[in-house]
Amino acid sequence: MQKPEMMKRIIYGLLSLLLFLVQPGYSQQELTSYTEQAQKEQKYIAVYFSGSDWCSHCHYFDKHILQLDSVQQLLQQQYIFYNADFPQRTKLSPAVQQLNKNWADALNPDGVFPLMIICDDQLQIKARITRTQTAAEVTALLLQYAK
Repeated sequence: MQKPEMMKRIIYGLLSLLLFLVQPGYSQQELTSYTEQAQKEQKYIAVYFSGSDWCSHCHYFDKHILQLDSVQQLLQQQYIFYNADFPQRTKLSPAVQQLNKNWADALNPDGVFPLMIICDDQLQIKARITRTQTAAEVTALLLQYAK
């Protein structure tokens, strides 16, 4: 990699970190129970962003990726898993809405659906899983970050 390209990547990374740290509305306290559990159990966190009652790509991803026994087993045994759902017709409690918003502010500010983020207990993103990845690719990523 050439030095100008490397410098661009370093600057982009630092700017991204700065933007992450100053995002309005993001409350670390709301996510503390998940980060503490991840630290205690020495696991990564997997957060799935979905629109359960409006996003057709989310339905496909859920049915063909997330519902696979192998993926379910990995998520249940090797990760602290949270489904940050953003339905349009189904009403969520205000507490769940706020928690989902906090996850989105922290890990998915662009509002990409469906999206699964694998992060550590400091909410540092390790991997982004999108609808374009195959079941085998998703499984490989989950295995890679399983502890």
